[in-house]
Amino acid sequence: MGSVANHHSVIVVGAGAVGLMTAINLARANVQVLVVERGAGIDQSPRATSYQPCVMAEMEETGILEDVRQRSMVNDVLSLWVGRGPQKKCVASVAKREGGKSYASGINCGQPILAETIMSHLLARYTTAAVRFTQRVEAVTQDADKVTVTCVDAEGVNTVYTCDWLVGADGAGSTVRKLLDIEFVGFSWPKEDFVATNLRYPFDKHGFSTANFVLDPVHWGVVTVIDDTGLWRCAFGVRPGLTNEEIRAELDDHYKHILPGWPGNGYELVELNKYKPHQRCAATFRKGRCFLAGDAAHSNNPLGGLGLTSGLLDAGPLGRALGAVINGKAPDALLDVWAEARRHKWLTYTNPFSIENKRMVQRGGYSEDVLGIWDLDDVARKHHMEQWVKTATPEKLEEDEKLFEAFKDPEAQLESRMKQWSITMHPLWMAEYEDEAVVKKRMSVRPPNERLEPVQPLKPAAA
Repeated sequence: MGSVANHHSVIVVGAGAVGLMTAINLARANVQVLVVERGAGIDQSPRATSYQPCVMAEMEETGILEDVRQRSMVNDVLSLWVGRGPQKKCVASVAKREGGKSYASGINCGQPILAETIMSHLLARYTTAAVRFTQRVEAVTQDADKVTVTCVDAEGVNTVYTCDWLVGADGAGSTVRKLLDIEFVGFSWPKEDFVATNLRYPFDKHGFSTANFVLDPVHWGVVTVIDDTGLWRCAFGVRPGLTNEEIRAELDDHYKHILPGWPGNGYELVELNKYKPHQRCAATFRKGRCFLAGDAAHSNNPLGGLGLTSGLLDAGPLGRALGAVINGKAPDALLDVWAEARRHKWLTYTNPFSIENKRMVQRGGYSEDVLGIWDLDDVARKHHMEQWVKTATPEKLEEDEKLFEAFKDPEAQLESRMKQWSITMHPLWMAEYEDEAVVKKRMSVRPPNERLEPVQPLKPAAA
């Protein structure tokens, strides 16, 4: 066993899109940053695909948007479908127009492709940045001056790193969060698992738009286009505990209800992976010199596409704020403002919004619920889910139908979509520590009528 000492200004744990987005914003501030990743390369499993206009503004500021766009598909309409098989009908469509002229639509791009694009920019443009794979974090300790991180590679060799600051962006099962003993508050949906599949099937020839919710209490689905080769993402729910092989064996039993025009000429399954949906948030996003971002800080079910979007909206502001502190342009207290604001955004918007999307897609409250997902029972009480399952009431049928009817009005669509910008940091939140030209550009690529919360004043640094 060997030991090598390495010191870096910032170490980011996790070479996913959030960790790399944090790193590139630090590198833009001329900060030395090392990204360590336990895998041998970028994770290729099917995960997030959709990015809202609000996060495209973040990508543009980071300097990656045009390259990401070249590898993405336009996502301009969300369609809502009700019914199974050939009886399926579109009950509402919502145009993604809230980004104005700058971002006239959202984009769809496989998460691995997004991460690879960010990493290529990071390593090609900034000599202060590095990425090291097969580095599994085993220990994290900190004192008043530094953080010490011990990693183990595939051969079992230890490397001991030190840094001034540490960012944990290592997913919902975050090792960094666990080693820092930060509680992950909330629940995981106990009566179901989610499945992400990538397949080739001509959804567009059957009237499906670039993003689709198939509303059904049992055979619900989320369908989005991924690329121009006919590759689509179809996500759906299954009873918990099945293996990927068992899910694959019963795949047709799900697809025949979700896929339009079934069975047509068949489909080509490219990838399949199950995962557990969560509604969890770290008790704090900052502990001393360490931070949590993305799924390590918060994890919500993906209905609505605000999981990775929220993580990227953590990453850009964190990278810029930490860079300003390291360069002596801003006080340490700015990092507390970031941590509290991002946690507040998730708790007050992203979490309830994603749960309500899930209820609507599963038609919770007024239709069959064979798995009892929305039952107020002992399982719900054990997992402290009462607040959320109580939202599934018979009255929701009328509310949902009114919503579908309202979406016939383009202005109602825009009003609904504008709420997406509620999860962003106020563009002026750290303006006094930034160049005026940077702030002006940031304001120029945001909708003029976005809902801006007041800028939070800086609070004293935590003792």
